[in-house]
Amino acid sequence: MKVLLLFPPSWHPSQPYLSLPSLTAFLRQNGISDVRQRDLNIELLDILLTKKTCSEFYKKITDKLKSMESASTYSHGYQEKYKTLANAAGTIPTVIDKIESAKNTLRSEGFYELEQYIESVHIINESLRSISALHYPSSMTAVSNDMRYSVYSSQDIFAALDDEEENIFLNLYKEYILSSILEFSPNLLGISITNTSQVIPGLTLAKLIKKQKKEVHITVGGSVFTKLIGNLRKTEGFFSIADSFIVFEGEHALLRLAEQVDGEKDFKKVPNLIYRENGTVKINEPFYTEDMNKLPTPDFDGLPLRLYHSPTSVLPVQTSRGCYYKKCTFCNLHLDHRNFRLRQTDLLMEDIQTLSKKYNTKNFFFTDESVPINKLRDISLNLTESQLDIKWMGGVRFENALDGDLLGKMSKAGCQKLVFGLESYNQRVLDLMKKGIKTDIIKKTLDNSLKAGISFHLYTIVGFPTETEKEALETLHFVLQKEYLNSLGFSCLPSLFGMEKDSPITHNPEEYRLKSLMAPKSEDLGLGYLYEVEVGMSPEEAESMYNYVISRLSEELCPFPYNYSLSDGLLYITNIKQKNVPFQIN
Repeated sequence: MKVLLLFPPSWHPSQPYLSLPSLTAFLRQNGISDVRQRDLNIELLDILLTKKTCSEFYKKITDKLKSMESASTYSHGYQEKYKTLANAAGTIPTVIDKIESAKNTLRSEGFYELEQYIESVHIINESLRSISALHYPSSMTAVSNDMRYSVYSSQDIFAALDDEEENIFLNLYKEYILSSILEFSPNLLGISITNTSQVIPGLTLAKLIKKQKKEVHITVGGSVFTKLIGNLRKTEGFFSIADSFIVFEGEHALLRLAEQVDGEKDFKKVPNLIYRENGTVKINEPFYTEDMNKLPTPDFDGLPLRLYHSPTSVLPVQTSRGCYYKKCTFCNLHLDHRNFRLRQTDLLMEDIQTLSKKYNTKNFFFTDESVPINKLRDISLNLTESQLDIKWMGGVRFENALDGDLLGKMSKAGCQKLVFGLESYNQRVLDLMKKGIKTDIIKKTLDNSLKAGISFHLYTIVGFPTETEKEALETLHFVLQKEYLNSLGFSCLPSLFGMEKDSPITHNPEEYRLKSLMAPKSEDLGLGYLYEVEVGMSPEEAESMYNYVISRLSEELCPFPYNYSLSDGLLYITNIKQKNVPFQIN
């Protein structure tokens, strides 16, 4: 039995995602030794960010311009495409000799020189935007891709998969990726799609492989399709691209699927599987929940750790799955993990020690939705007693128990930064969100974090139903306090409120003064709703306020390196502290 696990573009290039290493470790633990995992996101970036590849794209772009010059039609769309290609043809020669140096800077000590860092990121993104102009109006950067096709429409997705003009990944896979996959000849191929930016790239690859090798069983997993269980039942076209979908957690599901692919092919025995049998879409319920204390340490073997855009590895680990709070009215993360479970602290310590030694790193990112306070206390105590020199960060909730004493212990145990879901600094809005926190606790916690030498990242939401402009500005003024702006490693990222599918707010719209909830007619794979409000900012006004908030933050807060990717911020903070480099505010 050969198993191949793939992580498609687009994702942050600074650290590996945890899904494939977790699945790989579990399969290997349970006797499936021939398992390979590939991060195609970082592989493709490494291929694209070379002088050779940029030169090849430059020739294709200039050839395209010449052919367009001889055309007889000049529509507005035609002119926009020509202009974009011409700009790309002008940009590529200015970056082509810098691109490999920029990439290597992010993998070296030059990463820690802020000007070099920012310049390298700029060169990389300009290069990617320019070469992707060949597939106008599609475009890509190091962390995202954008196409005119909607990932919320199955009709659009199916059209995108065969569009050689606009789907940049179609030709990239054919030229650089497909042959090595076919050469390995897996019996079972899994594709992890955890973000909507991966939907078209991931399914493009699945369809290409299926055309060449019909006998391979292709399964797709990840949080996106977990939120689309009902939609998959109605959209049978997906089962001509992939043989099955694994929803919720994948360890036991993938193991049992491998056994059935290699055996009697009785797929009703595979938990969490959605598949088509005799023309009918089947969903295997009840859904299986993993015991976190029976899972092995993640296994990153096979992933090209040296290719990530950071000078040393920052590895993801989990102390829990699910959210222990689960009351925020705007959130549907409860769909990803049905129940909250903790990993025993002794097993977590074993994970950290094993990974630190095996992959020669001291840097870890706890990827939990929110690490519980008691677990933070246990982790800090164990790290301090073991004298394990680990630098770490993770997501937490504002809690009264997260006091100065605990934060001091966390700092002593290597905590560098915490990620908070602030959302709002207006008490009325917080109460309506059912955040379960008070503004005085927020302020006290952040002040104590600064005293303990722990940096923080704040997520905020603009435009929650009934929020007024005054209340949104209240939150903005709070995060723009000089003591925060002047602190090492501070970062803040606002988001525009979106009405997410199956979030608690959708079950009780009257409480939030919503006049209507509407699913966009063209979006049969929609993950959210359009809405109208009775009071507060309208969606249009909220978007305007969001743009203002972004502009103000951009004026006051340098987005690099702290907001580019959170793992980048961890490395910067650690480097400044270790080298006693004076921290200067730009």
